Amino acid sequence: MEATVFISHGSRSEHGNKVFISFIEKVISTEPSTIAAYGFLENTKPTILESVESCILKGASSITVVPVLLLPGIHANVDIPEELAKVSLKYPEVKILYGDPLGVNDTILEIVLDRLKDQGFSGSKSESLLLVGHGSRDPLAATEFEKLAFRVQEKVLSKVETGYITTQPFYGEKLLASEVDKKMYVLPFLLYTGGFTVKMEETINSILLQGQEREVVLCEPVGFDDRLGGLLLQRVDDARERLT
Repeated sequence: MEATVFISHGSRSEHGNKVFISFIEKVISTEPSTIAAYGFLENTKPTILESVESCILKGASSITVVPVLLLPGIHANVDIPEELAKVSLKYPEVKILYGDPLGVNDTILEIVLDRLKDQGFSGSKSESLLLVGHGSRDPLAATEFEKLAFRVQEKVLSKVETGYITTQPFYGEKLLASEVDKKMYVLPFLLYTGGFTVKMEETINSILLQGQEREVVLCEPVGFDDRLGGLLLQRVDDARERLT
């Protein structure tokens, strides 16, 4: 019997985790005849092992695990696979399939453009855009993020740049170096709201308090948009098709 497990990073914010759970339960409800569960890499429970075990106890012999992450990186390529390797050692009779993260595609691009439009972004030359990612030690994550910036740039006349929260180039430095005569839109390419987005707002306010006369608009992050549900189910299908 097949099962599906969706793994999120997990947030230190209880509210953030509740938002994810509400989102993923809606995704799971679209296929009520399938065994499904969700788990977290860190910060909260159920853990990856606990979520997979819950499916095994229901009779699953083949489990497809999909990371609910925007981009490939250390979490998707190393951390989650390491946890799944422990599961395989404990349950060698259970087949574990592993799917891809959400990635850069038409759906993600549509959500990003909608977040910008919601804040009044017109894409004109008088505006600029800073896409802010978490940052990763895995260069593939940066490659994918730049691919997103390129796809956004194809849609607008505004200058599109990228910056990161935890790695260089840091988004704060990009803000300070930006053209003061252009209205800048900052979009957090993140699923969870909370700590990082609050810190970004504080950083922007700090820069503005330094006396720099510029207009900066902080957009809503990508978040757990309902449109991501179809993408996750596609990742499940893709992982299973790779075996056929």
